[in-house]
Amino acid sequence: MHCERIPFPGKPKVFLDCYLLDSGLRLGQDTARPAVMICPGGGYVYLSPREAEPVAMAYAARGIHAFVLNYSLGWDTAGFAPLTELDWAIALLRSHAAEWHIDPQKIFTCGFSAGGHLALAGGLLGQERPNGVILGYPAIDFSSSESALIRTLFDEQDDNAPWISLQTQVTPDSPPVFLFTTWDDAMTRRMSLELAMAYERCNVPMECHIFGRGPHGYSLANAASADGSSQVVSPHVEKWLELSVEWLFSVFGEPEMRDYSTSHIMDAIRELGIALPDDSDARQTLDNA
Repeated sequence: MHCERIPFPGKPKVFLDCYLLDSGLRLGQDTARPAVMICPGGGYVYLSPREAEPVAMAYAARGIHAFVLNYSLGWDTAGFAPLTELDWAIALLRSHAAEWHIDPQKIFTCGFSAGGHLALAGGLLGQERPNGVILGYPAIDFSSSESALIRTLFDEQDDNAPWISLQTQVTPDSPPVFLFTTWDDAMTRRMSLELAMAYERCNVPMECHIFGRGPHGYSLANAASADGSSQVVSPHVEKWLELSVEWLFSVFGEPEMRDYSTSHIMDAIRELGIALPDDSDARQTLDNA
């Protein structure tokens, strides 16, 4: 795996953490992979580490390139700056698709809570829209009085601004969505159902899982993201990750698989300067090993 941090131009606090899987060129496994752009939650005032690198590692373990967007927070969110930053990050992936072995038609945003708002806004309002969206207990409606702080941070005076109630912005051209939350999470339960109904009205594919029990903020719902808290561990809710991967491949197609080749062994021998009497004989020996 290659890890890299790429800063947003002119904003030192905004950056993209990249978790790129090795291409396996020597093994003939240079097929482009899907990529997921993770937007951690935190109410636009902080970024939850539980919803960042642990999620990236989980997707990477399933053969998907992962990226974590550290977007603007607090007063720096004015004018919904995080959406511009998400556009930049998705455009960066598409511009480096060949170099990083990313399938440009399989780029997904994945967000949790307020990060789910950003991930979905990218799909509905962004200039560089993802091909699909994965949402965990998303807070997508900021029209209530409880959300006054976020509207203040965004410096938004217009109650009809499109980002305030994202469920009202769904169109027939919206990207497919995978969503999970819990019935106990009353706030995101309602928002999730409203989003599902909006997708149903526009006849856009969506997979929605509302698990029975559990608080807001599950992340992976296992020890890898629990940070020592048993309250956010649930073997039942933990299934959402595998379900999201199955959804991704079922809707957008499985990655191309190739036969294993031993040609990389011969290339390595030549690079070491080891003389072989007859390459064809040596290759036959390796193939029969």
